[in-house]
Amino acid sequence: MMVESKQKRIFFIIFYLFSAVAIFLAWSPVKSVLTDPRIDLYYSHIPIIPFISAFLLYRKRKSIFSETDPAVLPGALLSVAGLGLYLFANLHKIETSYSATLLVLSAILFWAGAYLGLFGSKPLKRGLFPVLFLLLAVPIPAPIMDRVVLLIAGASVYVTSALFTVLQVPFIREGVTFYLPAFTLVVGPECAGWRSSLALIILSLLAGHLFLKKVSNKILLVAVAIPLIIIKNGVRIVLLYYIAYYLDERFMESGFLHRSVGYFMFGLVLLFMGFLLWSLEKKEAPRKASAES
Repeated sequence: MMVESKQKRIFFIIFYLFSAVAIFLAWSPVKSVLTDPRIDLYYSHIPIIPFISAFLLYRKRKSIFSETDPAVLPGALLSVAGLGLYLFANLHKIETSYSATLLVLSAILFWAGAYLGLFGSKPLKRGLFPVLFLLLAVPIPAPIMDRVVLLIAGASVYVTSALFTVLQVPFIREGVTFYLPAFTLVVGPECAGWRSSLALIILSLLAGHLFLKKVSNKILLVAVAIPLIIIKNGVRIVLLYYIAYYLDERFMESGFLHRSVGYFMFGLVLLFMGFLLWSLEKKEAPRKASAES
């Protein structure tokens, strides 16, 4: 038993060294996208993702690593594949956001190979969520992100149009521009609320993992978050118009007053998601009780 415990400690030390190398490999590409003013908006969540994954692994470390069976060859192959991808991305002149995607992905593959090689497939399966969650740290290429944000903003335009119609606010819409009494609104990419949208999806993933057992309920929680993001954006735009029209025109300008409406809407959405989570968890509770009895 002592020999096994000593061996496991050595494996963990080696794993920490591999983790440090993986961080080193990912550091430069992550820094490049975070300091690029053209695209940094899309990737502000990246630095916190590894800490969350590490916490999730540490939280369940006793159950995850209770039974290890090193898979040296598959793990080595995965790590070598990660290093190969890293070399490929460095040797070829690739646009910054695309190269960052490949480089960070290669670092994660390198790290996952060390995980598999040192601990085996069972600990990998038991810690699969934290490992897969780490993929959120991979910066999706900026051209793809531009399309995603435009899609969200475009959907928000239709929600906004529907709300103005229901509320009987007279308007003329030309594309993403609304001609309204006293104001002209342009629903640009910044109206997609990308940071809050991504935060909501990440929180939904984490909440489902931590509090729900059924996969269908976890999927439902995330699935509900997606249309809520679009509805939230539409309601926020309409609310900004009403506040600016009846109270203070400064709410239409960028700044704290403008952002405060977004914070308020995000808080309301979080309350709704919290209620949905509570309902799903309560629905699972009788099954948990019967399983324990």
